[in-house]
Amino acid sequence: MKSLCSSFFERMNAVRTPKIQFYHVDPGYIAYLKAVDARVPDVVYPGRHSKMLCGVVLELNGISYYAPLSSKIHRADANFLIKNRKEKPIASLRIQYMIPVPENILARIDISLLRQEDKTGYGDLVLEEYQYCNRPDNIAEIYKKAQKAYRIAKNPNHYRNQDYCDFAALEAAMLEYHRR
Repeated sequence: MKSLCSSFFERMNAVRTPKIQFYHVDPGYIAYLKAVDARVPDVVYPGRHSKMLCGVVLELNGISYYAPLSSKIHRADANFLIKNRKEKPIASLRIQYMIPVPENILARIDISLLRQEDKTGYGDLVLEEYQYCNRPDNIAEIYKKAQKAYRIAKNPNHYRNQDYCDFAALEAAMLEYHRR
């Protein structure tokens, strides 16, 4: 007999969001989550672009998870490397640090507007990252890694559990934040 969890993940594989989007999230919400779990990544870096979130990478019980996009190339099993047209890694999705986010505090990034307004080439880079993440095989890989990350983080006996955000605590914090 299949477990409820594996049955859910099979349904997730069958029904997918057609595209993964990039978002900015309210920095106040990130500060709120960081008070619950210090592993939650920063999103604001003075003098640099704000960190983007990529999502939805996982949805469980009506809670949507978003993974931070990093310009650093973090080679780890829990990360998804984003590559350029020449297949050279240019960024990574830090899936082990994905966070639950209510929709009302997300701002979807308009990549075409970003490309028009930004003269440094950053908008073109974001477009390239977006296109790579949205290849069908890459969407499947991102979802697969998110499911695995969730299972590891929710298992207190897993030897890598401490390398992941505390999803249970963050889910509770998100629900409390939403009620405020």
